[in-house]
Amino acid sequence: IVADLLAAGLRGATVTNVAVHWPRTVADLGCREFADRLSGRRISAIRRRAKFIVFDFAPDLNLLVHLRMSGRLLLVAGGGKRAAHQHVILGLDDGRELRFHDPRKFGRMYLVADTTDRLGRLGPEPLARAFTARRLAEGLRGRQRALKPLLLDQSFLAGLGNIYVDEALWDARLHPCRTA
Repeated sequence: IVADLLAAGLRGATVTNVAVHWPRTVADLGCREFADRLSGRRISAIRRRAKFIVFDFAPDLNLLVHLRMSGRLLLVAGGGKRAAHQHVILGLDDGRELRFHDPRKFGRMYLVADTTDRLGRLGPEPLARAFTARRLAEGLRGRQRALKPLLLDQSFLAGLGNIYVDEALWDARLHPCRTA
């Protein structure tokens, strides 16, 4: 839902400036390089892969945002005072700003040319049409691991977190420690 809402409001927008107020939010790059590489780039698409929101910048750059436990992306009118916990602010060509708000400071942003390194090892998407009960059963077959940790393993099934797994197992009346 977050990616779809952002895509509707941001597709085609150009980043004009970047302010990083908590450097550890930006993974793998220094703040200056992060800002320099994003400035002047146009957002061609926004999508989701597992727990990442993926901003595609034409033609060869991607911003991966992992919200973790408390992160949020806020699209606001520009020029307002920065609120506490707004750690990265992307200024846009229409005057708006995309602000990364994260009180617990767990969220991360990765700027990459190719998403394969970060996203390539992820398992199938549980909401994809191709993912069926039969495919899940085939993946579970022969495994000796407990259900809950297996379902939380992002290389087995992408995007599930603790709450979703707990609720799914409860609805299925399966104990989390039951062997797959």
